[in-house]
Amino acid sequence: MKKILIPAVALLLALPAAAQDWKDALKKATTTILDEATDGKLTQYALTGTWEYTGPGVKFEGEDLASGIGGAALESTVEQQLEKAYALAGIESGSGSFTFEKSDSTFTAVLGKHELSGTYAYDASTHDVTLRFAKGKLNLGTVEGHAYVSGTELLLVFPVTKLVNLATELGSRVSSLSTITALLKKYENVYLGFAFKK
Repeated sequence: MKKILIPAVALLLALPAAAQDWKDALKKATTTILDEATDGKLTQYALTGTWEYTGPGVKFEGEDLASGIGGAALESTVEQQLEKAYALAGIESGSGSFTFEKSDSTFTAVLGKHELSGTYAYDASTHDVTLRFAKGKLNLGTVEGHAYVSGTELLLVFPVTKLVNLATELGSRVSSLSTITALLKKYENVYLGFAFKK
């Protein structure tokens, strides 16, 4: 496997037109491998700081769906539907951010016109993140999900039903969400949310 992988990576890095894309892909792969090797500690350390919203996030857990071509096609379809739903809630690329503070385990977030804050807990071994939202105009309570850092990107995802509740609370009451829910009902271990970049 290594004999095949090393020449393939070398060849891809030599292609000038796609060099940046492949460097990004290699950086993501490297951080993913290191994160797995450290039982999620890499994500725990990289999580703190400010992340800018770039688009919807989708994560399939489980080898059968995550690695297949069908999974990639489904991911693309889901991201398109989420993008429509998020836009109706005012959440678009460049219009949001998420900041995690390490010193006091607090977070602040801007999603569209909504400013949110609270405290968080992160379990490195499972990638579980628990967000406890402060009481305000929106009563979101406690939301559990997963956080993954890959390269310079953060994926903050939640179980489908939790995300639908969150997006609806933020003001997106659209058919796109019911379409997504119906589409993903038969799949287990599908998480939806937000993608960010440092």
